[in-house]
Amino acid sequence: MSSCQQCGKSILFGGQTLEGRRYCSAACARSHPLHQMADRVPADVLQRHVAEWRASACPKCKRKDGTIDVHEHHRVHSLVLMTQWNTRRSVCCRRCGRRDQLLSTLYCATLGWWGFPWGLLVTPIQIGRNIAGLCRRESGQPTAQFEQIVRRTIAKHYLDAQSQSQAPAPR
Repeated sequence: MSSCQQCGKSILFGGQTLEGRRYCSAACARSHPLHQMADRVPADVLQRHVAEWRASACPKCKRKDGTIDVHEHHRVHSLVLMTQWNTRRSVCCRRCGRRDQLLSTLYCATLGWWGFPWGLLVTPIQIGRNIAGLCRRESGQPTAQFEQIVRRTIAKHYLDAQSQSQAPAPR
């Protein structure tokens, strides 16, 4: 089973493949030029932007006392025969990331158990993943996910600037 390059959804059937990349839909496949450009970002430019972003203020709490990175929190909610679970990612400081993990743990403990059979099976897993994230020590290195977000942002700025320079002048 593969995952969509753009949104991360699991692809069981269908989807589109462009130059070795899998996308879940045509809407996600439209991001293919962005991924191609992101692959071409030079390493020195990437590292400079990663260092700048990690030292900047948290996008959530606006504090400057922690490094910025990608933090995951996991949720599940159920109702009788329906259960849904997901993983959410936030670019924020460790403090905000832990707050999201704690709130998601409470969310799972409150709303996850009510489905049969998946709610009973998935809820302890999601709670365990959140607790593991809460206990994990902060790394001195940026995660690969964070570097990928920075790559895509640099590529998006470049593509936007390129399309504006090619656009016809208004009359």
